[in-house]
Amino acid sequence: MAPDGSDGARTHLTTWDPAQYGRFARERARPFEDLMSRVDLPWAGSVLDLGCGPGTLTARLAERWPGARVVGVDSSEAMLAEARGRAVPGRLELRHGDVRSFEPDGPVDVVVTNATLHWVPGHLELLGRFASFLAPGGVLALQVPGSFAEPIHVLLRQLAGSARWRPLIDGRTGPWPASHDPADYLAELQAAGLEASAWETTYVQVLGGPDAVLEWAKGTALRPVLGALAPSEADAFLAEYASALRTAYPPQPGGAVLPYRRVFAVGRRPMTGAARPVVSALDHAQLAMPAGREDDGRSFYVGVLGLVEAPKPAELAARGGCWFRGVGTELHLGVDPDFRPAAKAHVGLRVVGLDALAERLAEAGRPVRRDDGLAPTRRLFTEDPFGNRIELLEPAG
Repeated sequence: MAPDGSDGARTHLTTWDPAQYGRFARERARPFEDLMSRVDLPWAGSVLDLGCGPGTLTARLAERWPGARVVGVDSSEAMLAEARGRAVPGRLELRHGDVRSFEPDGPVDVVVTNATLHWVPGHLELLGRFASFLAPGGVLALQVPGSFAEPIHVLLRQLAGSARWRPLIDGRTGPWPASHDPADYLAELQAAGLEASAWETTYVQVLGGPDAVLEWAKGTALRPVLGALAPSEADAFLAEYASALRTAYPPQPGGAVLPYRRVFAVGRRPMTGAARPVVSALDHAQLAMPAGREDDGRSFYVGVLGLVEAPKPAELAARGGCWFRGVGTELHLGVDPDFRPAAKAHVGLRVVGLDALAERLAEAGRPVRRDDGLAPTRRLFTEDPFGNRIELLEPAG
């Protein structure tokens, strides 16, 4: 959630800046990844990201639950302008809104609010409302910074409240960001009827570059302060703050060391009645083959495509055919006495090194038909020794 607003000349850093925020993208993403690792939900149809920022992490939610409709909400038009480049019609939608009043269209399977609620005064009171969005079995996951007693924040508040700067800043920035301890979030989620857990982690971050801790703060906590100042005033404020930060966080050989505490909580709404059946993943794909040609199958799927033959259970091995495995892929060949090749229905295999694989297919006498219908994903079609259609795809980049 962004503390936006401007008055004439005071537009120096009034709005959020996706580029500045993204300077330490890896460090900012790690708490999100740790939070989502605690969300044990194999399937979701609806996902809500409250405070989506530039949409980088919202897109990861869409990747994790490819069957879900994901909605990201943020109050900053600057952040949303960046995020909209990641929108996918029908799959990933970005909306301008205030997390305090936003209402989803219907029950939600996953509600995420990552590094947002510390900007919202009284946000503990919102958790019961967020919990009410959840469908049975749905999960609410939150993460907030908990480092406001650390020098990076204490020095900022002290400087802003000093005799020089208080007359220029006081009343123009809104409340300082703040958060609570894990036990407080746990109690609120439990009071909302969720099965909950909460914890904290301090990340000892090594930030590279000149005045790295200052650059970190410029992406978040400094923005409303500098937004209250004219450009020349903001530059002078930055110089004073940078000097104080260098003393508090002296440069080390690998960069400035910034310990940063984060607070996490996850709550699940209990299921009501019978558990909802879900499809969590594709276990395997099966193609038919004629009897007695297992060696032909091995020469193609192992010798050309590079899969590994997987042992079949003894009872199934007697029926003929063979199984193959790749990275995240399992393909079964089953014997069909009335075999006919699959000329339209087919399996699609994701590969690395499509061009080299095309050369191997040609050397093995297999057809190679390239197709750019999924650009920028590159793909080609071939056939196995039995005439079954096979699609090979390599994502761009």
